[in-house]
Amino acid sequence: MFQIPFIMILTKNRIAFAIISSAIIISACSSKTKKVYTVEGNQDVRNFITSPATERLADPHDSLLYSFVTVGCNRIDKDDITKDNPSTTNLEEIKKTFDEVANMKPLPDYFFFTGDLVYGYPKFDTTKLSRELTGWRAVYESSPLAKTGIKMVALPGNHEMLISKKSSTGIAEENIWNRIMAPFTYGSNGPKKGGKDSMDADESRLDYSFDFKGSHFIVLNTDAMGQECKGPVYWIDDDLTSEQAKNPQHIFVFSHIPAYGAPEMNGPGEQLENDSTFWGVLEKHHVDAMFSAHNHVYCRLLPHKGKTTMLIAGNGGSPLNEHCTDAQKFYGYTLVKVYKSGKVLSYSYGRPVPKAGYMAPVDGPTILKDSANISWGAN
Repeated sequence: MFQIPFIMILTKNRIAFAIISSAIIISACSSKTKKVYTVEGNQDVRNFITSPATERLADPHDSLLYSFVTVGCNRIDKDDITKDNPSTTNLEEIKKTFDEVANMKPLPDYFFFTGDLVYGYPKFDTTKLSRELTGWRAVYESSPLAKTGIKMVALPGNHEMLISKKSSTGIAEENIWNRIMAPFTYGSNGPKKGGKDSMDADESRLDYSFDFKGSHFIVLNTDAMGQECKGPVYWIDDDLTSEQAKNPQHIFVFSHIPAYGAPEMNGPGEQLENDSTFWGVLEKHHVDAMFSAHNHVYCRLLPHKGKTTMLIAGNGGSPLNEHCTDAQKFYGYTLVKVYKSGKVLSYSYGRPVPKAGYMAPVDGPTILKDSANISWGAN
């Protein structure tokens, strides 16, 4: 039977404050200046980063409605790619995560893998990306997780969508993803070519939404062709406006690139270029939380008090960001539990980076690192 030891460390939240006098938007993708979080109306900017926090379990009289797991960034570095690992994934870490999630009691309903599954950056060698994604599927399909009935939802990151680190998305990469990763796609209602978001290609199977047990889920490709490091703001706004008629209890958004990056990791290309506009749409519609990766770290942010949580779980197995604090140096995944009362609790589980190197066999236990109530208005 699978059990994760629950360790509650009584540590106060680390809170960073910044005061600004006007709404100044600094481009995260084109500017060389690191992002300053911008809040209209001279309000405080509050970044909540826990290491770790403590959140009590739900009321014993409450009951679980559903749950899901999220994590991204498991690809290895270019110099570590070998022929005997065509998936280009960190096999030790991904297999450990898949095994642990497969043995959870109760089983989660979904597993959201938020991009950078493989190394990608195929330049113009499309067979390379096909081989890697096929290799990733083989790793997943041979794991115990694939036999549990948990729905795997995979979305692309910059490594799958961009031709190279300095080259934009190509239509071939999107077509390859749609073909090979079709079993892990759960919608097709995203923006078509053109439209208010001026899409360069049909993104209807890369950006989409679906409903589950009274909640609304939005899945995004934040490196669409011609729209690198952006989110389809108009489509999201229209989708959520239509959804309001159903009065969803919760709304969750998933992407590879976060709207706001982790501190010291929010420079050019590390967070959405249209972050302020994008975030305004999420808050307008009372989105509970946005889950992303891209920054190789676990970090939980609350840009505006009492509103949408930005949760980054980019600690799937890729080399961690050099700016990670000692408390952030762990690999793992985040479990989110949604209760009938409306309470949404997140739990970050982690294990130490192996002493022999990031691709070495796991040599430490997986323990609770952080927990929080991420319901709209809870913080």
